[in-house]
This record gives sequence, structure tokens and C-alpha cells, in this order.
Amino acid sequence: MRTPTVVIKYGGHAMDKADLSQAFAESLAHLAGTGMRFVVVHGGGPQISAMLQRLQIESRFVDGLRVTDDAAMQAVEMVLCGQVNKAVVSTFARHGIRAAGISGRDGSLLQACVKNPSLGHVGEVNAVDASLPCCLLDAGFVPVVAPVATGPEGQALNINADTAAGALAGALRADYFVLISDVPGVLDAQGQLIPALSRADIIRLRAENVITGGMIPKVEACLNALDAGCARALILDGRAPSSLRRYLDDGEPLGTVVTEAASGPVDG
Repeated sequence: MRTPTVVIKYGGHAMDKADLSQAFAESLAHLAGTGMRFVVVHGGGPQISAMLQRLQIESRFVDGLRVTDDAAMQAVEMVLCGQVNKAVVSTFARHGIRAAGISGRDGSLLQACVKNPSLGHVGEVNAVDASLPCCLLDAGFVPVVAPVATGPEGQALNINADTAAGALAGALRADYFVLISDVPGVLDAQGQLIPALSRADIIRLRAENVITGGMIPKVEACLNALDAGCARALILDGRAPSSLRRYLDDGEPLGTVVTEAASGPVDG
């Protein structure tokens, strides 16, 4: 029987609030103990913004993506690959999880091109070499990945964590791709949770400006993961304690499931 592989994007309040990060680590330790294999791709937006503020560098976003000039890229790499990555690994280790911190630049894991010159050093993943995380998974580790990629000239590129996690989930043909953030899931125009979305639903809701801002890379990451071979994609509320365990272990209907199939009427 195939061991289920789960790729998680870990960010928002689930990562930066002590009680929620502890609950997440406890859930991960329990689930790993049942035989599931996990890869965690972490964000770090608030920590990056705080660092840029200290350096007196303005934070600007376009469609949920951080505009990243030379100075900002240095700060992004320092915060994500150093401060945040090692803090996540340390938290996991305290809960008995054998975690190994890497970045998308290690082992040519994430290879990317410049997404849009107006965004600066923001990358779009065009190739994934999953050899390194596969080796770590086979050795019983949970790879913890910082979303920084290598560009065509060897330069560091800032990758949206949702996008990086979706690309990795597809490359690993994961059984689950779970986006854990600080939102309940995708909301309709009235602010109500949409439990399931198809590709057609997403296209329509984007056109109607219901899906905007930081939710855009989230739904795109889900669709890209499905396109690349991931079995299931889910946007899950990390503010709810033990939401990961409740979904994977107990089968609770949480968050928004993104599917290729039509999901029925969705109000705009």
C-alpha cells in the first residue's frame, strides 16, 4: 500500500502565533506517526515586511505578489532561508519531528524565471527537481522548504510560498496539497465560505473580483498542483486549532476543496 504524501504550505497566523504553531506541530507529529509523509513549504510575509520596515524599504504588492528589488531580495533570502526556516525546524524538533530545513535553491529543487520585470526578483517556477526532498522523505525526515528559487543566471528569486508549494506537490504527485493560512478558505461575495470550487468557478469568480489579492496565488497554486498530478488540493484555515489533523485524520469537511470537476452553483 502506497504511503500517502502530503505537501503543506504553512503560513499566516498558524505559523506566527505560539498556540497555533504548537497545535500544528502536535498534529504533524501525530499524523507523521501514522505513516503519512510530509513536506512543509513555509511562508514568512510578516517577518519579511518587518525586516524591510527596519531597513526602511517600502513593501509593495501586485496581485498578492511582493515587488522585490535587489535590496528586498537580500532581505527576503536572509529572513526566509535563515530566520524563519530554522525557527520552523526548531519548533518541529521540540515535538519529536525529524525535520530538515532546506531552500528551493538546494539541489536545484526550484528553478525559475523572472515572472514579470516590473516585479523585480519575483520568480515563476518552471522546473522542479524533487530528488533532495525525496531522499529526505525516504530517510524519515520532514523536509521544510524556504520558497527561494534559482534563476537562469544563478540568481536568487523570490517565489510566492503558495506557488512554490503547489509546484512541489505536483512534482511529488502528492496525495494531498494543503494550503494552511489565516483565512477560512475561499469566500463568496457575501463573505460565506465556499466548500468546493472547480476551475470554471475560479475563472468566473476572479472575473467578478470575488477572488482577489492574496487569494489569487492560492487558487492558482491549487490548480497547478492538480494539473501536475497532485490528487487533492485544499485551502485550510490555520486559525482553527488542529485543523490539519481534523481534516486528514478525522475527515472533517473544512476549508475549500479545489477540484477539476464542476462543483455546482457558486454565488458571486
